[in-house]
Amino acid sequence: MAEDPGQAAAEEPSDVGEGHADGVPIEDPVAAGDLLAEVRVWRRSARSDRHAYWFPLVLFGLLTLAAVPFYVLPQMRPGISILAITPPTPYMPLLGGSPGFLNGNYLGYYWLVALLGGLTLTLFWYRLHARRIGLATPARGYLITSVVLTLLALVLPLLAQVQGLSRLDALFPGDLSIRGTFPFLIIAVGLWVLAWAERSRGLAVVALVYSVTALLASLYDIENVLFRLGWNPSPGQWRLTGLPNVVLPALVLLVAGIAAFVVQRRQGRRIHQQSASA
Repeated sequence: MAEDPGQAAAEEPSDVGEGHADGVPIEDPVAAGDLLAEVRVWRRSARSDRHAYWFPLVLFGLLTLAAVPFYVLPQMRPGISILAITPPTPYMPLLGGSPGFLNGNYLGYYWLVALLGGLTLTLFWYRLHARRIGLATPARGYLITSVVLTLLALVLPLLAQVQGLSRLDALFPGDLSIRGTFPFLIIAVGLWVLAWAERSRGLAVVALVYSVTALLASLYDIENVLFRLGWNPSPGQWRLTGLPNVVLPALVLLVAGIAAFVVQRRQGRRIHQQSASA
């Protein structure tokens, strides 16, 4: 009797094994592991390339150091001196500090220009960085937050002068602004937002350290620590006793920015070498 071809084909063992399709393996553990490792390398490379926060750290550190002349106390002549308490820059107590005690009362003007100008430079930096690496950092939230806080620090005292809005004075953190260090707190809030945008734990640590330093500089006279360490300023040096409250936050930003630049540069080289050899 002739054998049914269909039955013979059905009984004939298949050349395609289990877990295969058309003779090609569906799952290859070695290839899958190599692919996963390569994807991880590319992800680390992209994350490292995207991090560019060293620039705003260094920039605002330099801007803080540049503000030092405005924190030198007015010159007091020997004998009886009368200190005229005049308002700082018009209706700018949040940016300009306590009236009459800061040199020339131009501190508010300086910080208004420095904050807005520094944010503008930071915006251009991130755009340039995005064009160079082809990957943009979502820094818009950082810029918007810092600009809004700066403008509120300018506008709220103005609104408080309007009849019927004098209760806005209750919003002014007098203890945080009397030394003219309130701009440091604006920078600190911006760093927290930027750390979230960058997805960077390192920047979050920097933001924490700087926030503590900014609060310390706003609520405490840091020169007291130097006095305990043996600094005995001469009569001509008393004008400089407020500078530690400015220099310390500036150094935190500069050291962190330089360190971030070095670390990001080394990480970028190492990851790109791994990517090239993958």
